[in-house]
Amino acid sequence: MRIETNTLGFRLMLLFAAVMIPLLLVLFAAGYYAKDVVLAQVSKSYQNLVNTNLQMIDKSLDDITINMIDIVDHDENFQRFGQAGLSDSDYYFARVGLVQRNQVYQSYYHTVDMFYVYSKPNDLLVTSNILGATETYMDNIRNWLTASIHHSESLEKLLYKWSIVRIGEEYYLNRIVSDDLSNRAYIGALINMNSLKFPLSNLNLQAGGEVLFVGNDGTVLSTPSPDLGTEFRLPAEKMNKNSSFSFSDGQRKLFVISSQSPENGINLTVVLPYSKLLQGLNHFQTLVNVLPLIVFLILLLYLYIFRRTVVRPILKLLRAIRRIREGHMETKLPDSRIAEFQIINHAFNSMVEEIHNLKIDVYEERLNSQKAELKHLQAQINPHFFLNTLNIIFQLADLKRYELVKKTVRHRVHYFRFMLYAKGDLITLGQELEHIRNYLEIQKMRYQHSFDFDIQISDDLLHACIPSLTVQPFVENAMIHGITLKGETFRLHISASQAEGTDRLMSIEVRDNGKGASDEMLEELNSLGYVPSSEGKHIGIWNVKKRLAMRYGEEARIHFCHNEPRGFRVRMVLPAQALEERENG
Repeated sequence: MRIETNTLGFRLMLLFAAVMIPLLLVLFAAGYYAKDVVLAQVSKSYQNLVNTNLQMIDKSLDDITINMIDIVDHDENFQRFGQAGLSDSDYYFARVGLVQRNQVYQSYYHTVDMFYVYSKPNDLLVTSNILGATETYMDNIRNWLTASIHHSESLEKLLYKWSIVRIGEEYYLNRIVSDDLSNRAYIGALINMNSLKFPLSNLNLQAGGEVLFVGNDGTVLSTPSPDLGTEFRLPAEKMNKNSSFSFSDGQRKLFVISSQSPENGINLTVVLPYSKLLQGLNHFQTLVNVLPLIVFLILLLYLYIFRRTVVRPILKLLRAIRRIREGHMETKLPDSRIAEFQIINHAFNSMVEEIHNLKIDVYEERLNSQKAELKHLQAQINPHFFLNTLNIIFQLADLKRYELVKKTVRHRVHYFRFMLYAKGDLITLGQELEHIRNYLEIQKMRYQHSFDFDIQISDDLLHACIPSLTVQPFVENAMIHGITLKGETFRLHISASQAEGTDRLMSIEVRDNGKGASDEMLEELNSLGYVPSSEGKHIGIWNVKKRLAMRYGEEARIHFCHNEPRGFRVRMVLPAQALEERENG
């Protein structure tokens, strides 16, 4: 069913919608703006919290590293521990001294799970104990540490920075320090990611929020809560920068605030559930979502009442007007119980009688006006082309190219002979294109190698009739607006052939590879009511459109478009009728 957009009912509905829709949009915008403000404030607050705690962790790790370096450089027990050939008692006292010092450090740095020392000459690993760990658990860690130190590539990665390692099912931060000149003994610290997370458990987070350590690949390094699950991961592309983002994990929607340590490569992340974060705003958002339905129902009731009282009488009036337009002059409107519509109906019936008497006179006057306008447009074309041609001759003479002036004058003589020969306003397509060839030869002599053209026409269209100077304005337009003396040769192609699918119509096409026209200009030229924007600009094109519309009506079509790969293209479709047939008809 087609909706009439220019009816009174539709306009009133638009007026009502113009008031209600902005109000609804404001409500929607307020809801989403409130969400954005809350999220922005939450993100800013938690980002500061995360950055502060991450800086404290980096500071603590730096202190641990400094203390291990101090042991390597200055501790006599460490230096003896890495020497070969010592007695058992010397090894024993060196080991006991290192263990006691590491235990003191471990009591000070609560996050460190284990300090360990390795003697390369004796292949001996000494570790501090992990509180609450089983012997099997400790053996697994010792085996992993011994294997890593024996493997040169793994050892090299652990020597110069804190590294994330996986031992069994858990992740650790591991750092090894040694004397780079001898590498005979190593001291290291091992920190479980859950131990690193433990001091952050007292942070005042939103209900359901959780602190996690995450690797750059999105892997959760600390143990997540049962709500998140052991398979929980975060997108890797978000993990290499300080940011806040929304993230959907299955049916859960989460808000994530993350900050990365540039020194240690770990991401401290706060994960907050949307359901808890925006719990108060969700009720408001539900109201905003339901409100359009309520407004729509009110609008339907309003339109129903208005249609019965106002629109229905107007529709009766419109139906009567349509019948009058279709020629049913006997149409009358009945009396109405509404005073205003009674006056309108009476006035309508009176005007119908007057229209019936004036219709024939107005129609005949319009025909006479169109005939006068057609004669005026035909007379306007000739001086337009005449002045353009004289301008070309003047330019050639100014350049002192006298041979070209002679040729131009000769082509001009052919033009006058053509105008004297064409006694009526109709000529053959062959005559029109020959006339255009004279014009283009003049332009060819002017531009030389910068311009080239070709004309192609089917033999069976040579005697097809068209109004004189129908194609000429488009050729002139191409020369004036399309040609440029910079770059490649300007090429103009003119063709005429039978239109596809029928032999009653012919297609005439003019295209070039020049500067072309903008999309706005093409839309303006293709519009039905096109009028030149200023005097003298595209006046020829306007004349052709007016003349073809008066002579052929809807049978004549003109379409302007871009040429490929560049340039301007115009295509005319006209009735293909021989001049003899036209005159006999």
